Amino acid sequence: MSIRHLKTLVAIADKGSFVEAAEAVFITQAAVSMQMKALEEELKISLFDRTRRPPVLNAVGMALVPKARELVRHYEQLMETSAIIDKLSGQLSLGSVPTMLTGVLPTALASLRQSLPQLHISVSSGQSNSLIAQVDRGAIDAAIISETSSERPGLKWTPFGAEPLIVIAPIDSPNDPPEVLLQTHPFIRFNKNEFVGQLIEEHLKNLGIVVNDIMELNTLEAISAMVYHGLGVSIIPQSSIQYPGTLPLKRIPFTNKAPHRVLGLIEKEDSSKAHLTKELISELAQTIRGGRRV
Repeated sequence: MSIRHLKTLVAIADKGSFVEAAEAVFITQAAVSMQMKALEEELKISLFDRTRRPPVLNAVGMALVPKARELVRHYEQLMETSAIIDKLSGQLSLGSVPTMLTGVLPTALASLRQSLPQLHISVSSGQSNSLIAQVDRGAIDAAIISETSSERPGLKWTPFGAEPLIVIAPIDSPNDPPEVLLQTHPFIRFNKNEFVGQLIEEHLKNLGIVVNDIMELNTLEAISAMVYHGLGVSIIPQSSIQYPGTLPLKRIPFTNKAPHRVLGLIEKEDSSKAHLTKELISELAQTIRGGRRV
């Protein structure tokens, strides 16, 4: 059974005649007559009283119209859904700072793959400034970075979540306030060239704390490993995602309110992939809000 025939039947019921129905569905009156004849033959019933001029729907035809209308509505909804799925398919090249690669991002991507299986996202890692440059020259479609104070003409940054700074210390370290631990233990610093490292440095200055630097590292995993082995303490953003293999460390909030690392996605203002990054941003925000444990 053709959906076109059902649409024409509904148009006849709505418009009241073959002539007006033909105009509504953009075919000729003769084509309307042929479609209705074919529909009657397929259903093996008569839908019109042809003793009248022009023909009108009989009782059987009138009873069929609500069902035909429902089928047409479901068909149109199916086509709309198919169009949305097609729009959300394709490729998205994404860059990310290393601190996102073992927390929020993989969880969000796994969830997104279930809801949009035809969307393929490739991921590369890099430092913030390098990622921004890659987005700017079109080498990648978008990048996940921490908030930066400098504006980039032609680029758009959309925040999707925030993580507070906390102190991490060995599990057997004294139960001192975080400010005391920072002053009495060696300090393992996050790279000061990164936005997070600069945020940490500014917070230490605001607290008036002078730390005893012993190393400077680029990844949260490396910092956590050093702290786990008792080599010092550090300051890192508190991830909303906890994995089963997360190292046992003391994670201590600051006594006073600490700054947050604001996370976001940077892309070109006129990006042709904006409809895809919108879905990714939504999933990332939901992941952070949910604080899923995986």
